[in-house]
Amino acid sequence: MANNPQPPHSAEAEMSILGAILLEPTSYHKLSLQADDFYVAKHKLIYSAVQGLIGQGIEPDLVTLGESLSRVGNLDKVGGASYLAELLDYTPTAANIEYYARIVSTKSKNRQIMAAARQILTLAPQSDDPDLLISEAFAALQQVGQSGQSEKVWLSIADMAAEYEHFIQNRGVQCFNTGFPDLDVIIGGVAPGEVMMIVGYSGTFKSAYLQNLLINSAHKTGKKSLFFSMEMPANLVYQRTVQIGLEQATYFIESGYSGKKPGYQEQTMGELERLGINNLLTCQKPALTIEQVEHYARLARATHGDVGVIGIDYLGLMAAEGTKSEYERISHCAEQSKIMAKRLNMPVVILTQINRESAKNGEIETWSAKGSGAVEASADYMLGIERNQAKEIIVKVLKNRSGESNLKFRADLDAKFLKFRSLEPYNEICSKNVDRGKQRKAHRIKEAAYDNYDPF
Repeated sequence: MANNPQPPHSAEAEMSILGAILLEPTSYHKLSLQADDFYVAKHKLIYSAVQGLIGQGIEPDLVTLGESLSRVGNLDKVGGASYLAELLDYTPTAANIEYYARIVSTKSKNRQIMAAARQILTLAPQSDDPDLLISEAFAALQQVGQSGQSEKVWLSIADMAAEYEHFIQNRGVQCFNTGFPDLDVIIGGVAPGEVMMIVGYSGTFKSAYLQNLLINSAHKTGKKSLFFSMEMPANLVYQRTVQIGLEQATYFIESGYSGKKPGYQEQTMGELERLGINNLLTCQKPALTIEQVEHYARLARATHGDVGVIGIDYLGLMAAEGTKSEYERISHCAEQSKIMAKRLNMPVVILTQINRESAKNGEIETWSAKGSGAVEASADYMLGIERNQAKEIIVKVLKNRSGESNLKFRADLDAKFLKFRSLEPYNEICSKNVDRGKQRKAHRIKEAAYDNYDPF
């Protein structure tokens, strides 16, 4: 019988790293390794002792490292002082420590991938939900991908300038806009990695509003809009999509799909495609965690192409393992949504409900959302949807990282088609801010076209 091969590792690279640190202690700071990245048991112990000394501000050398290991009874386990001296002799220079670190990091990740695969192999025979199993596999692999990341911790002015240039040059195609011009000049677009929370009272067509936004984006950008509909089934989402996009009444749609109107289905699908509304992708799985949403979003991007926005309906129906109350669950999901947006580098729009206190007191505010502290803190933008005394639908800018807030817009809603036709300034204060926003936008366009402009 053949012997089982050892897991991926390089004892030589591990020795070279430890020897380099003993030779030049400051070389440790070039590394992003953890003790568990080392495979050889005694190397784990030695590197852990090195980390302990560095943490105390003590440079590791043969004496300090030997004493540290001896103090906890590990010196003999690593081969004694003689093995530490062997490590020092093994490495002639510390110049190549980053090269050796990449080898150790790669081997470590390969071992972690194998461990994750073994875990999935163990779970697979007992799983009744393949999608959940895939999500768990993704989460396990994602942890591998996030460990020991080599991205820069500190960005220089040049680094930030490069990122800013990329953002400015791609802002028009990367940012999510609502499709309502007066509102968009106030918000300026939800950039990749940013989150917009929409807080609404019941009876204000808030789910329809979110779907209007996603359809607008799909139509205008040609990118996929991902709609995580945890409340509505897919058949209702489709009906509403046709209502909103093609402005057809429900009885007309039902009649068309009952077979009473020959060619209706083909004509409808063709019109949805012509308008780009077929770029709306819907996931109807209930009670998803943030990790599962991220998994399915990555899957959509891999199989369907460029994604312009993620929409979630709604926060209160999401799941979160380990939470004990609704407040904890919503708070956790709100906080993690921001992290997810940054990891995916996509704009995220989430619908959430108001809390009981706000429902009693009337006008909607930033604190009106359930789990409000986390919702408000996680949101780059917050919109509120309410009815005024005249029964008009009002969209209120509650939080705006790009500028003005506490501004109200009156919605022109065609309830028959669930269609938000426009958002117009509700009062003079809002009108003045919209005018200023339009002037700023026009000024930016003018400056961009003025090639000879020199501020210096």
